Amino acid sequence: MIKRAGKSIEEFFRRIRPHFTPSHRRAQGKMLERGLSEHRDGEPIVVCDLANAAIDAVGGRYYAGMVRDIIDAGFFPVFVAHLTTVSSFVTKGKKSLLLENRFGVIRSLKELQKPYFLVTDREASVPEFAMKVVNMVYDHRLRETSEDMEMPFFVHPFVGSRIKLPHPYRVEDPRMARIFFGGNTTESRYSKDSIGKTYRILTRREVLSVAIETAGNGIHRPTNAIEWLASKESYPFVMFETQKGGIPRERWIDALANSDFFLACPGVDMPLCHNLIEAMAAGAIPILQYAAYLPTPLENRVNALTFDSADSLREAVKTALEMSPDEVVQLRMNVSAYYQKFLAPGCFARRLFDGAYTRKNLLFNAYRVPR
Repeated sequence: MIKRAGKSIEEFFRRIRPHFTPSHRRAQGKMLERGLSEHRDGEPIVVCDLANAAIDAVGGRYYAGMVRDIIDAGFFPVFVAHLTTVSSFVTKGKKSLLLENRFGVIRSLKELQKPYFLVTDREASVPEFAMKVVNMVYDHRLRETSEDMEMPFFVHPFVGSRIKLPHPYRVEDPRMARIFFGGNTTESRYSKDSIGKTYRILTRREVLSVAIETAGNGIHRPTNAIEWLASKESYPFVMFETQKGGIPRERWIDALANSDFFLACPGVDMPLCHNLIEAMAAGAIPILQYAAYLPTPLENRVNALTFDSADSLREAVKTALEMSPDEVVQLRMNVSAYYQKFLAPGCFARRLFDGAYTRKNLLFNAYRVPR
């Protein structure tokens, strides 16, 4: 109860702070200078009329991922200049990565006198020029009707903005690491029992402890990521703990593309983590406990190795280490097919605006709902 109240107070101040901060006013003005001058004739438009500060959860990471996908699908994004949410494109680092792209900014929907698709979190009738309306829903719930669509998880904004996806790997090529893990393992962050209580899954450190014990002497902990990427040596289990010396962000996808399996540990407070999507973009087969948290669940021994306990995790690790090259290639083919259908850049936005409908609900926080 106390924690929930604290979050409510934090959200309240997040909503009102921009109205009293000169830097947010300046950022809003800077965004408004864009107008619609960068729009090209015939280019389909998606208007984001999003006023609720909830859209900027986790530093704007998910909003940035959605906009990136809209751009990758070939749409021209236009933002209604609500102070709270449009100024954060300048003030928040993850969203500011989008500033180098073409987009438009308007003060109100009345300025746009041509057809567009609308994503909004405001209650209103369908505007005259809106061909379809997507209502952003911030409630923590799963899909209930055909009008609902769950927001997928995206790659980290840096990866989406700086690295071309998917990685140009060849499915049949051998890889140097049979199992790979790269990420932060700080005990104070990744040993929280809250994730176990809420989602009934193992914490990141619990997953790693079991996997390391199962792999035995096969663990390789490189001290230099660049040297490891350049080497030709194969290892059963390669592990990078980023707080001890990680992989340069621009080479992260290369590291994943160097690995047959990726040990997809959960995040700090929720199961899904952007590195799962990045791993699949590089053809690394995920080993994970939260396959059901993707809008289209992954399947055991089809496009993933799944587990639901410490014992089944041991079996999954043994299976990965003992699998034949032909079996690995078949799973990687399936991972590639899944990624191209559901996760590749632009897939989500094209699905969102496809089909015959007038209104649709986009469930922004579905991934946080315990399964």
